[in-house]
Amino acid sequence: MSRSDWKRPVEFAAPEGRRRVALELSYDGRCYNGWQTQNNAKSVQETLKQAIVSFLNDDSVEVCGSGRTDSGVHAKGQVAHAEFNDCSIPAKAFLYGLNAFLPVSVRILRSWDVPASFHARYSAMAREYRYFAVQGFGRDAFMDGLVTWLKEMPDLGVLNSYAVQLVGTHDFTTFASAKDICPSKYRDIYESVFTMEKSMYGDDVLCYKVCGNAFLYHMVRSLVGTMLEMAGNGCSAAEFKDVLDSCDRRRAGKTAPSDGLYLWRVSYDPDEYQWFEDRYGR
Repeated sequence: MSRSDWKRPVEFAAPEGRRRVALELSYDGRCYNGWQTQNNAKSVQETLKQAIVSFLNDDSVEVCGSGRTDSGVHAKGQVAHAEFNDCSIPAKAFLYGLNAFLPVSVRILRSWDVPASFHARYSAMAREYRYFAVQGFGRDAFMDGLVTWLKEMPDLGVLNSYAVQLVGTHDFTTFASAKDICPSKYRDIYESVFTMEKSMYGDDVLCYKVCGNAFLYHMVRSLVGTMLEMAGNGCSAAEFKDVLDSCDRRRAGKTAPSDGLYLWRVSYDPDEYQWFEDRYGR
């Protein structure tokens, strides 16, 4: 679809007298009940906010992420912006200052000044997720909770015959949780591919990379679970495409566990996927 059809808010600038700093961060999702602040559970957003409040001594801090991750889902390159009363602390100081206040399960990787018009969520042009799975019957002390365990490794060629079907603009109703409240289930997918990688311990790791403008609730985990299940059952690419096009949630496979899912990268570069706009936009 055209970017003009994304229907994002157009007014989200910081008020006068307020400043925004962008933060790139990683976190171990095992330690949190998701990104979003909750009244009765530990979240990444609230943990980060409290660290910034302590660092700045400013109770007016607001934190917004590029997107929400579920309980148990990890991040290698989440991006958030912190909004607070204007002050003279340089943006680069947030990298070192915040890590001193944060637990080791959350790490700031980069911090930089952004204009008042920047918004971590609404300014994002692409989000990349990666899902990791390994074959094995027992847990591994080094990877438990960080990858998903498979009884059998599906054929890579079959998986990619499914994955390529997702590139383009599609209605992803089939792969959206019943709890998803987005009025439109159409999303743009720029990249969708399975590869075999090696872990630092020498293990074979199945990696699914998917990049798009945005994702529905549980969409990536539902896609992965369905593709793994269909590959195990020997289904054809045409059968997978029929499931996608059906827009019938009942035809999706089992949702994959959260362990193997990572928010890998967020892009704010409008030129990176301009080829998609030229090809599929109006």
